[in-house]
Amino acid sequence: MTERKVVITAMAVRTAFSGGLSGLLAGLRSGGTGLEPATQFDGEAFGIPLVGEVKEAIEARPDLDGDRKAHLLLSALEDLKITDSFQSVGGCWLGTGLSSVIPAELEEDVIPYIEKGLINRDALYRDIAATRLAPKRHLPERAMNALADAVGCEGSRYTSFSACAAGAQAIAEAYRAVRRGEVDVALAGGQDAMIHPLGVLSFSLLGALSPTGCRPFDRRRDGFALGEGAALLLIEEESHALARGAEPIARILGAGSSVDAYRPTAPHVDGRGAVLAMQRALRDAGIGPDAVGHVNAHGTGTPVGDAAEIKAVVEVFGEGQSVSSIKAAVGHCIAAAGAVEAVACTLALQGGFVPGTAGCEQPEEWPVQIEQSPRDAPEVDVILSNSMGFGGQNCSLLLGGIEG
Repeated sequence: MTERKVVITAMAVRTAFSGGLSGLLAGLRSGGTGLEPATQFDGEAFGIPLVGEVKEAIEARPDLDGDRKAHLLLSALEDLKITDSFQSVGGCWLGTGLSSVIPAELEEDVIPYIEKGLINRDALYRDIAATRLAPKRHLPERAMNALADAVGCEGSRYTSFSACAAGAQAIAEAYRAVRRGEVDVALAGGQDAMIHPLGVLSFSLLGALSPTGCRPFDRRRDGFALGEGAALLLIEEESHALARGAEPIARILGAGSSVDAYRPTAPHVDGRGAVLAMQRALRDAGIGPDAVGHVNAHGTGTPVGDAAEIKAVVEVFGEGQSVSSIKAAVGHCIAAAGAVEAVACTLALQGGFVPGTAGCEQPEEWPVQIEQSPRDAPEVDVILSNSMGFGGQNCSLLLGGIEG
Protein backbone atom coordinates (compact mmCIF):
# COMPACT_ATOMS: atom_id res chain seq x y z
CA MET A 1 0.00 0.00 0.00
CA THR A 2 1.35 3.43 -0.97
CA GLU A 3 2.09 5.63 2.04
CA ARG A 4 -0.45 8.44 2.22
CA LYS A 5 1.18 11.89 2.36
CA VAL A 6 -0.31 14.47 4.68
CA VAL A 7 -0.36 18.19 3.97
CA ILE A 8 -1.66 21.40 5.54
CA THR A 9 -3.85 23.41 3.18
CA ALA A 10 -5.19 26.22 5.38
CA MET A 11 -4.61 27.79 8.80
CA ALA A 12 -6.12 30.35 11.14
CA VAL A 13 -4.86 31.78 14.41
CA ARG A 14 -5.55 34.20 17.25
CA THR A 15 -2.58 35.37 19.32
CA ALA A 16 -1.26 38.40 21.19
CA PHE A 17 -0.17 39.72 17.79
CA SER A 18 -3.30 41.28 16.30
CA GLY A 19 -4.27 40.45 12.75
CA GLY A 20 -4.48 36.68 12.65
CA LEU A 21 -1.92 34.97 10.41
CA SER A 22 -0.47 38.20 8.99
CA GLY A 23 -0.09 39.68 12.46
CA LEU A 24 1.67 36.59 13.81
CA LEU A 25 3.97 36.49 10.78
CA ALA A 26 4.89 40.16 11.17
CA GLY A 27 5.52 39.69 14.88
CA LEU A 28 7.77 36.69 14.33
CA ARG A 29 9.63 38.44 11.52
CA SER A 30 10.26 41.51 13.68
CA GLY A 31 11.52 39.53 16.66
CA GLY A 32 9.24 41.57 18.89
CA THR A 33 6.73 40.64 21.55
CA GLY A 34 2.99 40.89 21.92
CA LEU A 35 3.17 40.75 25.71
CA GLU A 36 1.59 43.70 27.51
CA PRO A 37 0.03 44.44 30.92
CA ALA A 38 -3.23 42.56 31.47
CA THR A 39 -6.51 44.33 30.73
CA GLN A 40 -8.94 41.63 31.89
CA PHE A 41 -7.88 42.06 35.53
CA ASP A 42 -5.19 43.75 37.62
CA GLY A 43 -2.08 41.77 36.78
CA GLU A 44 0.14 43.84 39.07
CA ALA A 45 -1.95 42.69 42.04
CA PHE A 46 -0.85 39.14 41.20
CA GLY A 47 2.77 40.12 40.68
CA ILE A 48 2.82 39.47 36.94
CA PRO A 49 3.86 42.39 34.72
CA LEU A 50 2.99 41.03 31.27
CA VAL A 51 0.61 38.61 29.56
CA GLY A 52 -0.13 37.63 25.98
CA GLU A 53 -3.75 38.71 25.57
CA VAL A 54 -5.61 38.53 22.28
CA LYS A 55 -6.36 42.19 21.57
CA GLU A 56 -9.02 41.89 18.88
CA ALA A 57 -12.65 42.25 19.90
CA ILE A 58 -13.97 38.70 20.20
CA GLU A 59 -17.67 38.07 19.74
CA ALA A 60 -19.30 36.31 22.67
CA ARG A 61 -21.71 33.46 22.00
CA PRO A 62 -24.78 33.17 24.28
CA ASP A 63 -24.71 29.38 23.93
CA LEU A 64 -21.08 29.40 25.12
CA ASP A 65 -21.60 31.85 27.97
CA GLY A 66 -18.44 33.03 29.67
CA ASP A 67 -16.21 30.62 27.73
CA ARG A 68 -13.55 32.91 26.28
CA LYS A 69 -11.42 30.10 24.92
CA ALA A 70 -14.34 28.81 22.86
CA HIS A 71 -15.01 32.33 21.63
CA LEU A 72 -11.36 32.60 20.53
CA LEU A 73 -11.66 29.30 18.67
CA LEU A 74 -14.78 30.27 16.75
CA SER A 75 -13.28 33.66 15.97
CA ALA A 76 -10.30 31.90 14.37
CA LEU A 77 -12.67 29.63 12.46
CA GLU A 78 -14.13 32.70 10.75
CA ASP A 79 -10.79 33.20 8.98
CA LEU A 80 -10.98 29.77 7.34
CA LYS A 81 -12.99 30.84 4.34
CA ILE A 82 -13.04 27.35 2.90
CA THR A 83 -16.66 26.33 3.23
CA ASP A 84 -16.43 24.11 0.15
CA SER A 85 -13.83 21.89 1.82
CA PHE A 86 -15.75 21.76 5.09
CA GLN A 87 -18.21 19.48 3.35
CA SER A 88 -15.59 16.73 3.31
CA VAL A 89 -14.16 17.19 6.82
CA GLY A 90 -14.08 13.66 8.15
CA GLY A 91 -13.21 14.56 11.72
CA CYS A 92 -12.29 17.33 14.15
CA TRP A 93 -9.47 17.12 16.68
CA LEU A 94 -9.11 19.81 19.34
CA GLY A 95 -6.75 20.45 22.23
CA THR A 96 -8.37 22.25 25.13
CA GLY A 97 -7.78 23.19 28.76
CA LEU A 98 -9.58 24.13 31.94
CA SER A 99 -12.25 26.82 31.71
CA SER A 100 -12.13 29.94 33.81
CA VAL A 101 -14.11 29.99 37.02
CA ILE A 102 -15.88 33.17 38.04
CA PRO A 103 -16.59 34.11 41.70
CA ALA A 104 -20.32 33.50 41.31
CA GLU A 105 -19.64 29.91 40.29
CA LEU A 106 -17.38 29.34 43.26
CA GLU A 107 -20.02 30.74 45.57
CA GLU A 108 -22.76 28.56 44.13
CA ASP A 109 -20.96 25.36 43.18
CA VAL A 110 -18.03 24.97 45.56
CA ILE A 111 -18.15 27.04 48.73
CA PRO A 112 -21.34 25.40 50.12
CA TYR A 113 -19.55 22.04 50.06
CA ILE A 114 -16.45 23.08 52.01
CA GLU A 115 -16.36 21.46 55.43
CA LYS A 116 -13.45 22.10 57.81
CA GLY A 117 -11.33 23.41 54.96
CA LEU A 118 -11.98 20.45 52.63
CA ILE A 119 -14.44 19.95 49.78
CA ASN A 120 -17.04 17.26 50.49
CA ARG A 121 -16.89 15.79 47.02
CA ASP A 122 -19.54 13.15 47.63
CA ALA A 123 -22.08 15.81 48.56
CA LEU A 124 -21.05 18.05 45.69
CA TYR A 125 -21.40 15.25 43.11
CA ARG A 126 -24.82 14.27 44.51
CA ASP A 127 -26.20 17.79 44.31
CA ILE A 128 -24.64 19.40 41.27
CA ALA A 129 -26.78 19.44 38.14
CA ALA A 130 -25.49 19.30 34.58
CA THR A 131 -27.74 22.22 33.68
CA ARG A 132 -25.94 24.63 35.99
CA LEU A 133 -23.46 27.05 34.45
CA ALA A 134 -20.17 25.75 35.82
CA PRO A 135 -20.64 22.07 34.86
CA LYS A 136 -21.77 23.03 31.37
CA ARG A 137 -18.80 25.30 30.83
CA HIS A 138 -16.26 22.81 32.11
CA LEU A 139 -17.17 19.92 29.83
CA PRO A 140 -13.97 19.43 27.77
CA GLU A 141 -15.92 18.48 24.65
CA ARG A 142 -18.12 21.59 24.70
CA ALA A 143 -15.97 23.68 22.34
CA MET A 144 -15.26 20.64 20.18
CA ASN A 145 -18.95 20.11 19.56
CA ALA A 146 -19.42 23.79 18.72
CA LEU A 147 -16.54 23.60 16.23
CA ALA A 148 -17.72 20.38 14.60
CA ASP A 149 -21.30 21.62 14.38
CA ALA A 150 -20.11 24.88 12.78
CA VAL A 151 -18.42 23.02 9.92
CA GLY A 152 -21.03 20.28 9.62
CA CYS A 153 -18.65 17.51 10.65
CA GLU A 154 -20.51 14.26 11.22
CA GLY A 155 -17.40 12.11 11.65
CA SER A 156 -14.84 11.74 14.44
CA ARG A 157 -14.77 14.23 17.30
CA TYR A 158 -11.61 14.00 19.39
CA THR A 159 -10.74 16.17 22.39
CA SER A 160 -7.20 16.25 23.75
CA PHE A 161 -6.91 17.32 27.38
CA SER A 162 -3.17 16.77 27.81
CA ALA A 163 -2.24 20.12 29.37
CA CYS A 164 0.37 22.14 27.43
CA ALA A 165 0.77 19.33 24.88
CA ALA A 166 -2.95 19.26 24.03
CA GLY A 167 -2.91 21.33 20.82
CA ALA A 168 0.07 19.48 19.39
CA GLN A 169 -1.41 16.12 20.37
CA ALA A 170 -4.67 16.96 18.61
CA ILE A 171 -2.74 17.75 15.43
CA ALA A 172 -0.72 14.54 15.80
CA GLU A 173 -3.87 12.41 16.10
CA ALA A 174 -5.50 14.13 13.13
CA TYR A 175 -2.35 13.57 11.04
CA ARG A 176 -2.33 9.88 11.98
CA ALA A 177 -5.99 9.47 11.06
CA VAL A 178 -5.39 11.00 7.62
CA ARG A 179 -2.25 8.94 7.04
CA ARG A 180 -4.03 5.71 8.03
CA GLY A 181 -6.83 6.46 5.58
CA GLU A 182 -9.57 6.90 8.17
CA VAL A 183 -10.36 10.38 6.82
CA ASP A 184 -9.18 12.44 3.85
CA VAL A 185 -9.71 15.81 5.55
CA ALA A 186 -9.33 16.74 9.20
CA LEU A 187 -9.69 19.98 11.10
CA ALA A 188 -7.31 20.18 14.08
CA GLY A 189 -5.98 22.71 16.55
CA GLY A 190 -6.11 24.05 20.06
CA GLN A 191 -7.65 26.78 22.18
CA ASP A 192 -7.13 28.16 25.67
CA ALA A 193 -7.59 31.28 27.77
CA MET A 194 -6.12 31.07 31.27
CA ILE A 195 -5.55 34.81 31.72
CA HIS A 196 -8.05 35.20 34.54
CA PRO A 197 -7.56 35.48 38.31
CA LEU A 198 -7.99 31.80 39.12
CA GLY A 199 -5.73 30.68 36.29
CA VAL A 200 -3.04 33.18 37.25
CA LEU A 201 -3.34 32.31 40.93
CA SER A 202 -3.00 28.59 40.17
CA PHE A 203 0.19 29.00 38.16
CA SER A 204 1.54 31.52 40.65
CA LEU A 205 1.13 29.05 43.52
CA LEU A 206 3.05 26.50 41.45
CA GLY A 207 5.89 29.01 41.09
CA ALA A 208 5.66 28.83 37.29
CA LEU A 209 5.00 32.48 36.41
CA SER A 210 7.75 35.03 36.02
CA PRO A 211 7.49 38.16 38.18
CA THR A 212 9.82 40.04 35.83
CA GLY A 213 9.02 38.88 32.29
CA CYS A 214 9.60 35.83 30.10
CA ARG A 215 13.19 35.00 29.09
CA PRO A 216 13.53 31.54 27.51
CA PHE A 217 17.07 30.14 27.68
CA ASP A 218 18.35 33.33 29.33
CA ARG A 219 20.57 33.01 32.41
CA ARG A 220 18.05 35.22 34.29
CA ARG A 221 14.98 33.16 33.39
CA ASP A 222 12.50 32.77 36.24
CA GLY A 223 9.24 31.50 34.78
CA PHE A 224 6.79 32.01 31.93
CA ALA A 225 4.23 34.62 30.93
CA LEU A 226 0.68 33.44 30.35
CA GLY A 227 -0.78 33.78 26.89
CA GLU A 228 -4.08 32.91 25.30
CA GLY A 229 -5.09 32.00 21.81
CA ALA A 230 -6.52 29.56 19.31
CA ALA A 231 -5.23 27.94 16.13
CA LEU A 232 -6.75 25.69 13.49
CA LEU A 233 -5.14 23.70 10.66
CA LEU A 234 -6.91 22.01 7.77
CA ILE A 235 -5.05 18.73 7.28
CA GLU A 236 -5.53 16.64 4.14
CA GLU A 237 -4.28 13.66 2.21
CA GLU A 238 -2.15 15.21 -0.53
CA SER A 239 -3.87 13.76 -3.60
CA HIS A 240 -7.27 14.72 -2.19
CA ALA A 241 -6.12 18.31 -1.72
CA LEU A 242 -4.69 18.53 -5.23
CA ALA A 243 -7.82 16.98 -6.75
CA ARG A 244 -10.00 19.72 -5.30
CA GLY A 245 -7.58 22.44 -6.39
CA ALA A 246 -6.14 23.24 -2.98
CA GLU A 247 -2.53 24.39 -2.70
CA PRO A 248 -0.60 22.64 0.10
CA ILE A 249 1.39 25.06 2.27
CA ALA A 250 3.37 22.55 4.36
CA ARG A 251 3.73 18.85 5.08
CA ILE A 252 3.28 16.97 8.32
CA LEU A 253 6.10 14.46 8.18
CA GLY A 254 5.79 12.75 11.54
CA ALA A 255 4.68 12.93 15.15
CA GLY A 256 5.90 11.41 18.39
CA SER A 257 4.40 11.31 21.87
CA SER A 258 5.48 10.17 25.32
CA VAL A 259 4.45 10.36 28.96
CA ASP A 260 7.28 10.32 31.48
CA ALA A 261 5.25 11.35 34.57
CA TYR A 262 8.43 12.17 36.47
CA ARG A 263 6.83 14.88 38.62
CA PRO A 264 3.44 16.63 38.28
CA THR A 265 4.94 20.00 37.38
CA ALA A 266 8.54 19.32 36.33
CA PRO A 267 10.25 17.20 33.67
CA HIS A 268 13.06 14.77 34.37
CA VAL A 269 16.26 16.80 34.57
CA ASP A 270 17.68 14.89 31.59
CA GLY A 271 14.55 15.42 29.50
CA ARG A 272 13.88 11.72 29.05
CA GLY A 273 10.28 12.19 27.95
CA ALA A 274 11.26 14.85 25.44
CA VAL A 275 13.96 12.57 24.02
CA LEU A 276 11.40 9.80 23.46
CA ALA A 277 8.90 12.12 21.77
CA MET A 278 11.51 13.57 19.40
CA GLN A 279 13.00 10.19 18.55
CA ARG A 280 9.55 8.76 17.87
CA ALA A 281 8.71 11.69 15.58
CA LEU A 282 11.89 11.10 13.58
CA ARG A 283 11.20 7.36 13.38
CA ASP A 284 7.62 8.03 12.33
CA ALA A 285 8.84 10.31 9.53
CA GLY A 286 11.60 7.93 8.49
CA ILE A 287 14.26 10.63 8.59
CA GLY A 288 17.43 11.15 10.58
CA PRO A 289 18.32 13.98 12.98
CA ASP A 290 20.50 15.66 10.35
CA ALA A 291 17.42 16.41 8.24
CA VAL A 292 16.00 18.76 10.89
CA GLY A 293 17.17 22.31 10.29
CA HIS A 294 15.54 23.94 13.31
CA VAL A 295 13.85 23.05 16.61
CA ASN A 296 10.97 25.16 17.85
CA ALA A 297 11.43 24.49 21.55
CA HIS A 298 8.74 24.33 24.18
CA GLY A 299 11.09 26.79 25.91
CA THR A 300 8.86 28.38 28.53
CA GLY A 301 11.57 30.23 30.46
CA THR A 302 11.51 28.10 33.61
CA PRO A 303 14.94 27.22 35.04
CA VAL A 304 14.44 23.45 35.14
CA GLY A 305 12.31 23.08 32.02
CA ASP A 306 14.62 24.94 29.64
CA ALA A 307 17.72 23.11 30.87
CA ALA A 308 16.04 19.70 30.56
CA GLU A 309 14.84 20.43 27.03
CA ILE A 310 18.30 21.53 25.87
CA LYS A 311 19.78 18.29 27.25
CA ALA A 312 17.15 16.36 25.32
CA VAL A 313 17.81 18.27 22.10
CA VAL A 314 21.55 17.64 22.38
CA GLU A 315 20.96 13.93 23.00
CA VAL A 316 18.81 13.63 19.88
CA PHE A 317 20.51 16.07 17.50
CA GLY A 318 23.98 16.64 18.92
CA GLU A 319 25.59 19.98 19.67
CA GLY A 320 25.07 23.08 17.54
CA GLN A 321 21.40 22.52 16.64
CA SER A 322 19.43 25.69 15.81
CA VAL A 323 16.83 26.28 18.57
CA SER A 324 14.40 29.06 19.46
CA SER A 325 11.23 29.65 21.49
CA ILE A 326 8.32 32.00 20.78
CA LYS A 327 6.92 31.89 24.33
CA ALA A 328 8.09 35.46 25.10
CA ALA A 329 6.50 36.65 21.85
CA VAL A 330 2.95 35.35 22.32
CA GLY A 331 3.03 34.01 25.89
CA HIS A 332 2.51 30.42 26.95
CA CYS A 333 -0.87 29.62 25.44
CA ILE A 334 -1.15 26.41 27.55
CA ALA A 335 -3.46 23.94 25.74
CA ALA A 336 -3.34 26.06 22.58
CA ALA A 337 0.47 26.42 22.59
CA GLY A 338 1.29 23.44 20.37
CA ALA A 339 -1.27 24.43 17.74
CA VAL A 340 -0.25 28.11 17.75
CA GLU A 341 3.40 27.07 17.37
CA ALA A 342 2.62 24.61 14.58
CA VAL A 343 1.15 27.57 12.70
CA ALA A 344 4.24 29.66 13.53
CA CYS A 345 6.53 26.90 12.21
CA THR A 346 4.51 26.63 9.02
CA LEU A 347 4.76 30.38 8.49
CA ALA A 348 8.52 30.13 9.02
CA LEU A 349 8.83 27.34 6.44
CA GLN A 350 6.76 29.32 3.96
CA GLY A 351 8.80 32.47 4.55
CA GLY A 352 12.23 30.86 4.59
CA PHE A 353 13.23 32.04 8.06
CA VAL A 354 13.59 30.80 11.62
CA PRO A 355 11.97 32.76 14.48
CA GLY A 356 14.05 34.31 17.21
CA THR A 357 13.73 34.04 20.98
CA ALA A 358 12.29 37.27 22.33
CA GLY A 359 13.48 38.02 25.86
CA CYS A 360 16.71 36.04 25.55
CA GLU A 361 19.35 38.74 25.91
CA GLN A 362 21.92 36.89 28.03
CA PRO A 363 21.79 33.24 26.97
CA GLU A 364 23.63 30.68 29.01
CA GLU A 365 26.47 28.86 27.29
CA TRP A 366 24.19 26.20 25.89
CA PRO A 367 25.66 23.52 23.57
CA VAL A 368 23.13 24.53 20.89
CA GLN A 369 22.64 27.59 18.70
CA ILE A 370 20.01 29.72 20.43
CA GLU A 371 18.46 31.98 17.80
CA GLN A 372 18.07 35.23 19.71
CA SER A 373 16.76 37.11 16.66
CA PRO A 374 14.90 35.90 13.59
CA ARG A 375 17.08 35.19 10.57
CA ASP A 376 16.59 34.22 6.97
CA ALA A 377 17.08 30.47 6.56
CA PRO A 378 15.86 29.32 3.13
CA GLU A 379 17.88 26.13 3.60
CA VAL A 380 15.69 25.00 6.50
CA ASP A 381 12.96 22.77 5.10
CA VAL A 382 12.20 20.64 8.18
CA ILE A 383 11.29 22.02 11.61
CA LEU A 384 10.57 19.98 14.73
CA SER A 385 8.17 21.58 17.21
CA ASN A 386 8.08 20.48 20.86
CA SER A 387 5.18 20.72 23.31
CA MET A 388 5.57 19.49 26.88
CA GLY A 389 2.81 19.55 29.47
CA PHE A 390 2.45 19.14 33.20
CA GLY A 391 2.34 15.50 34.19
CA GLY A 392 5.07 14.64 31.70
CA GLN A 393 2.90 14.74 28.57
CA ASN A 394 5.09 15.36 25.52
CA CYS A 395 4.42 15.70 21.82
CA SER A 396 6.80 16.50 18.93
CA LEU A 397 5.62 17.43 15.46
CA LEU A 398 7.80 17.32 12.33
CA LEU A 399 6.79 19.86 9.71
CA GLY A 400 8.28 20.18 6.24
CA GLY A 401 8.14 22.66 3.42
CA ILE A 402 6.63 22.08 0.00
CA GLU A 403 9.21 21.05 -2.60
CA GLY A 404 9.73 23.25 -5.59
